[in-house]
Amino acid sequence: MVVGTDLALTGRYSWTALAATCVPFFLVSDLLLLNQFPDVEADRTVGRRHLPILIGRRASSLVYAAFLLAAALSIVLAVAWGHLPRMCLIALLAFAPAGPVIVGAYRHAEDMERLVPLMGLNVLVCILVPVLVATGLLIG
Repeated sequence: MVVGTDLALTGRYSWTALAATCVPFFLVSDLLLLNQFPDVEADRTVGRRHLPILIGRRASSLVYAAFLLAAALSIVLAVAWGHLPRMCLIALLAFAPAGPVIVGAYRHAEDMERLVPLMGLNVLVCILVPVLVATGLLIG
């Protein structure tokens, strides 16, 4: 949507729009992935086949961690390559709550009672990071 909107408004494709799109791509994918953890048993009974069912919750928590790293790395690389302003690096601060979520998702992959509160922190990360990238774009 971001790249398409940029194309519609400017008449051309932009590396900045693509770089800005990578961040929510990885974060929303992570949000959806982690939200599947509590539903594995119910989803399995109706024939769904998503990642936590196919490879297990613990292995899926590693994919979750990799996608968070990819979101942060996409900001750093976009700034380093000049596609996003330096002020977008402020978004890296919003990854602080992600540390406990990464560790907790791995440790408590099978314990939904302990995992659900961490899912709330994940939502916080998924909201704050793009807001701070957008703020960096506006200020920078």
